[in-house]
Amino acid sequence: MRRRCLVRERDGMVGLEAAIVLIAFVIVAAAFSFMVVNMGLYATQKGRDVISQGIHESGCPLTIDGNILIKASNRSGYAKAIIIPLKTMGTKWVSMGTNGTVVSLRIRDKAWANIYRGIGVFNGTEPKMQIDPTGLQFDTIIANLTKGSQSEPPAWWGQLYDNETGTYITGAVLVIENSNGDDALHHFEKGFLIIVLDLKSEASVRDEVSIEIRPEKSAPLTIEFTIPEALPEDSYVMAG
Repeated sequence: MRRRCLVRERDGMVGLEAAIVLIAFVIVAAAFSFMVVNMGLYATQKGRDVISQGIHESGCPLTIDGNILIKASNRSGYAKAIIIPLKTMGTKWVSMGTNGTVVSLRIRDKAWANIYRGIGVFNGTEPKMQIDPTGLQFDTIIANLTKGSQSEPPAWWGQLYDNETGTYITGAVLVIENSNGDDALHHFEKGFLIIVLDLKSEASVRDEVSIEIRPEKSAPLTIEFTIPEALPEDSYVMAG
């Protein structure tokens, strides 16, 4: 009778141990399954992000919205400024701050790696207020961007003026119509990239011009044209 009880107790212990081992296997399998599912979801999300980023970087979010204008210099046959109208395409906004945007320029045998000076602002105000081109002539915008501060009122612009040399420099400034005040071009806004050429860099007739606008983490917008042969002094003509 005693031996029979011991056998039953031993069988009970074996069954209990087997149940414990089985439960342990189930817990380990559940944890491993959760890890696999979690890694799968993470990989799917990362893959989606990579695809989205690749699509974003493969296309340019900027497009030309109108005619490119060339401002003739007061010297016959030379161009002083180039005006490029811009809009966003396929996105709600494009960052246009100086930290992430690059504007490259090539004229004849001269080339500039980056001439971008940011969004046009009134330099004499705090906080800085953006320039609204609505109702302004391009002559007024160019004149204000290239004037110095010494003899000007407090709200001078002067982003393309060098106080050390006492003259304006080659550079590009973006002025935004209907701007909300941030460093981005939104889908409801229109921008005008004003490129000014200094006296030594003015383009002459039949010169080939290449401009590359590269927003942050996006493909560049490349613009190429030839300065028209007919370029009357102080006039505006469309790029050919």
